[in-house]
Amino acid sequence: MLGVVHTHPGSLRHPSDGDFRGDSQWVGRLRGREGLFGIGTADGQVRNDELLSEKPQPHVQAHGELLLSWYALGENDQQYRPLDVQLTPGPDLALPLHGIWEIIEEFCEPLERLCRQQVGVTFDIVPGQIGSALAVSMKLAEQNSSLRIVLEGTEAAIYWQRGQELLAVDSAEGPLDRRVYLVLAELVGKS
Repeated sequence: MLGVVHTHPGSLRHPSDGDFRGDSQWVGRLRGREGLFGIGTADGQVRNDELLSEKPQPHVQAHGELLLSWYALGENDQQYRPLDVQLTPGPDLALPLHGIWEIIEEFCEPLERLCRQQVGVTFDIVPGQIGSALAVSMKLAEQNSSLRIVLEGTEAAIYWQRGQELLAVDSAEGPLDRRVYLVLAELVGKS
Protein backbone atom coordinates (compact mmCIF):
# COMPACT_ATOMS: atom_id res chain seq x y z
CA MET A 1 0.00 0.00 0.00
CA LEU A 2 1.30 3.41 -0.96
CA GLY A 3 -1.35 5.77 0.33
CA VAL A 4 -4.98 6.76 0.51
CA VAL A 5 -7.29 8.58 -1.88
CA HIS A 6 -10.63 9.88 -0.63
CA THR A 7 -13.10 12.69 -1.22
CA HIS A 8 -13.87 15.81 0.77
CA PRO A 9 -17.02 17.91 0.66
CA GLY A 10 -17.15 21.34 -0.93
CA SER A 11 -13.78 22.86 -1.76
CA LEU A 12 -11.69 21.31 1.04
CA ARG A 13 -8.81 20.26 -1.22
CA HIS A 14 -6.25 19.78 1.56
CA PRO A 15 -6.09 16.93 4.09
CA SER A 16 -7.98 17.81 7.27
CA ASP A 17 -6.68 17.81 10.86
CA GLY A 18 -8.40 14.45 11.35
CA ASP A 19 -6.64 13.11 8.24
CA PHE A 20 -3.31 14.27 9.65
CA ARG A 21 -3.85 12.64 13.06
CA GLY A 22 -4.53 9.24 11.48
CA ASP A 23 -2.11 9.51 8.56
CA SER A 24 0.87 10.65 10.67
CA GLN A 25 0.56 7.48 12.78
CA TRP A 26 -0.07 5.24 9.78
CA VAL A 27 2.84 6.32 7.54
CA GLY A 28 5.37 5.04 10.09
CA ARG A 29 4.15 1.52 9.33
CA LEU A 30 4.82 1.84 5.60
CA ARG A 31 8.00 0.37 4.13
CA GLY A 32 9.33 3.76 2.96
CA ARG A 33 7.94 5.62 6.01
CA GLU A 34 6.13 7.97 3.63
CA GLY A 35 2.62 7.92 2.19
CA LEU A 36 0.85 9.45 -0.81
CA PHE A 37 -2.55 11.05 -0.35
CA GLY A 38 -5.12 12.23 -2.86
CA ILE A 39 -8.07 14.46 -1.97
CA GLY A 40 -10.94 14.52 -4.45
CA THR A 41 -13.49 17.32 -4.74
CA ALA A 42 -16.14 18.20 -7.32
CA ASP A 43 -15.83 21.97 -7.30
CA GLY A 44 -13.59 22.68 -10.29
CA GLN A 45 -14.45 24.74 -13.32
CA VAL A 46 -14.68 23.30 -16.80
CA ARG A 47 -11.92 25.06 -18.75
CA ASN A 48 -12.14 23.26 -22.07
CA ASP A 49 -14.64 21.34 -24.15
CA GLU A 50 -12.37 18.35 -24.63
CA LEU A 51 -12.30 15.21 -22.53
CA LEU A 52 -8.72 15.89 -21.46
CA SER A 53 -7.48 16.34 -17.94
CA GLU A 54 -5.67 19.53 -17.01
CA LYS A 55 -3.12 20.52 -14.41
CA PRO A 56 -4.17 23.90 -12.95
CA GLN A 57 -1.52 23.65 -10.19
CA PRO A 58 1.56 21.41 -9.97
CA HIS A 59 -0.14 19.05 -7.47
CA VAL A 60 -3.69 19.12 -8.90
CA GLN A 61 -5.32 17.04 -11.63
CA ALA A 62 -8.54 18.51 -13.05
CA HIS A 63 -11.08 16.80 -15.26
CA GLY A 64 -14.09 19.04 -15.73
CA GLU A 65 -15.42 19.83 -12.27
CA LEU A 66 -13.56 16.91 -10.67
CA LEU A 67 -10.29 17.76 -8.94
CA LEU A 68 -7.71 15.47 -7.38
CA SER A 69 -5.08 17.15 -5.18
CA TRP A 70 -1.98 15.10 -4.29
CA TYR A 71 0.15 15.26 -1.14
CA ALA A 72 2.97 13.35 0.53
CA LEU A 73 3.51 12.86 4.26
CA GLY A 74 6.58 11.33 5.91
CA GLU A 75 6.81 9.71 9.33
CA ASN A 76 8.17 12.80 11.13
CA ASP A 77 6.60 15.51 8.94
CA GLN A 78 4.62 18.22 10.70
CA GLN A 79 2.47 18.87 7.63
CA TYR A 80 1.67 17.45 4.18
CA ARG A 81 3.79 18.44 1.18
CA PRO A 82 2.11 19.13 -2.18
CA LEU A 83 3.20 16.39 -4.58
CA ASP A 84 3.77 17.39 -8.19
CA VAL A 85 1.93 15.19 -10.69
CA GLN A 86 2.53 14.63 -14.37
CA LEU A 87 -0.33 14.02 -16.77
CA THR A 88 0.41 11.50 -19.49
CA PRO A 89 -2.27 11.27 -22.17
CA GLY A 90 -2.82 7.77 -23.39
CA PRO A 91 -5.19 4.84 -23.44
CA ASP A 92 -7.25 3.93 -20.39
CA LEU A 93 -5.25 0.94 -19.14
CA ALA A 94 -8.06 0.05 -16.73
CA LEU A 95 -10.65 -0.16 -19.52
CA PRO A 96 -10.92 -3.99 -19.31
CA LEU A 97 -11.79 -3.60 -15.62
CA HIS A 98 -14.75 -1.29 -16.21
CA GLY A 99 -17.06 -4.23 -16.96
CA ILE A 100 -16.21 -6.05 -13.73
CA TRP A 101 -15.91 -3.10 -11.33
CA GLU A 102 -19.24 -3.85 -9.64
CA ILE A 103 -18.14 -7.47 -9.15
CA ILE A 104 -14.91 -6.30 -7.51
CA GLU A 105 -16.90 -3.99 -5.23
CA GLU A 106 -19.35 -6.78 -4.34
CA PHE A 107 -16.64 -9.31 -3.38
CA CYS A 108 -13.73 -7.07 -2.33
CA GLU A 109 -13.63 -8.00 1.37
CA PRO A 110 -13.62 -11.81 1.02
CA LEU A 111 -11.23 -11.59 -1.97
CA GLU A 112 -8.82 -9.48 0.04
CA ARG A 113 -8.93 -12.00 2.90
CA LEU A 114 -8.28 -14.89 0.49
CA CYS A 115 -5.32 -13.04 -1.05
CA ARG A 116 -3.84 -12.34 2.38
CA GLN A 117 -4.28 -15.93 3.56
CA GLN A 118 -3.38 -17.88 0.41
CA VAL A 119 -0.29 -17.87 -1.78
CA GLY A 120 -0.59 -17.60 -5.54
CA VAL A 121 -4.17 -16.34 -5.93
CA THR A 122 -4.59 -15.09 -9.50
CA PHE A 123 -7.32 -13.13 -11.26
CA ASP A 124 -8.56 -13.14 -14.83
CA ILE A 125 -11.35 -11.47 -16.77
CA VAL A 126 -13.44 -14.10 -18.58
CA PRO A 127 -16.67 -14.10 -20.60
CA GLY A 128 -19.71 -14.53 -18.38
CA GLN A 129 -23.39 -15.27 -18.98
CA ILE A 130 -24.28 -11.57 -19.36
CA GLY A 131 -20.97 -9.73 -19.81
CA SER A 132 -17.54 -10.05 -18.30
CA ALA A 133 -16.91 -12.14 -15.20
CA LEU A 134 -14.01 -12.29 -12.77
CA ALA A 135 -12.24 -15.64 -12.43
CA VAL A 136 -10.18 -16.30 -9.32
CA SER A 137 -7.76 -19.24 -9.27
CA MET A 138 -6.04 -20.85 -6.30
CA LYS A 139 -3.47 -23.60 -6.93
CA LEU A 140 -3.96 -26.76 -4.92
CA ALA A 141 -1.31 -29.17 -3.63
CA GLU A 142 -2.23 -31.82 -6.20
CA GLN A 143 -0.33 -31.26 -9.47
CA ASN A 144 -2.37 -29.55 -12.26
CA SER A 145 -5.18 -28.91 -9.82
CA SER A 146 -6.74 -25.65 -8.71
CA LEU A 147 -9.85 -24.15 -7.24
CA ARG A 148 -11.55 -21.76 -9.67
CA ILE A 149 -14.13 -19.24 -8.56
CA VAL A 150 -16.16 -17.43 -11.21
CA LEU A 151 -17.81 -14.23 -10.01
CA GLU A 152 -20.56 -12.58 -12.01
CA GLY A 153 -22.96 -9.99 -10.66
CA THR A 154 -23.63 -11.08 -7.07
CA GLU A 155 -23.19 -14.79 -7.79
CA ALA A 156 -20.15 -16.99 -7.16
CA ALA A 157 -19.65 -20.40 -8.77
CA ILE A 158 -16.87 -22.62 -7.43
CA TYR A 159 -15.13 -25.24 -9.58
CA TRP A 160 -12.43 -27.85 -9.02
CA GLN A 161 -10.09 -27.86 -11.99
CA ARG A 162 -8.08 -31.06 -12.52
CA GLY A 163 -5.99 -30.74 -15.67
CA GLN A 164 -8.48 -29.87 -18.42
CA GLU A 165 -11.46 -31.16 -16.40
CA LEU A 166 -13.64 -28.55 -14.68
CA LEU A 167 -16.02 -29.89 -12.02
CA ALA A 168 -18.71 -27.73 -10.41
CA VAL A 169 -18.59 -27.84 -6.60
CA ASP A 170 -21.63 -27.37 -4.42
CA SER A 171 -20.91 -25.10 -1.49
CA ALA A 172 -22.86 -23.87 1.49
CA GLU A 173 -24.30 -20.38 1.57
CA GLY A 174 -22.42 -17.61 3.31
CA PRO A 175 -19.46 -15.31 2.72
CA LEU A 176 -17.29 -16.28 -0.23
CA ASP A 177 -14.11 -16.90 1.76
CA ARG A 178 -15.95 -19.18 4.21
CA ARG A 179 -17.42 -21.13 1.27
CA VAL A 180 -13.95 -21.51 -0.27
CA TYR A 181 -12.45 -22.86 2.95
CA LEU A 182 -15.30 -25.34 3.36
CA VAL A 183 -14.70 -26.58 -0.21
CA LEU A 184 -10.95 -26.84 0.46
CA ALA A 185 -11.61 -28.86 3.60
CA GLU A 186 -13.90 -31.18 1.63
CA LEU A 187 -11.26 -31.63 -1.10
CA VAL A 188 -8.61 -32.48 1.50
CA GLY A 189 -10.95 -35.10 2.90
CA LYS A 190 -11.30 -36.69 -0.56
CA SER A 191 -7.56 -36.82 -1.32
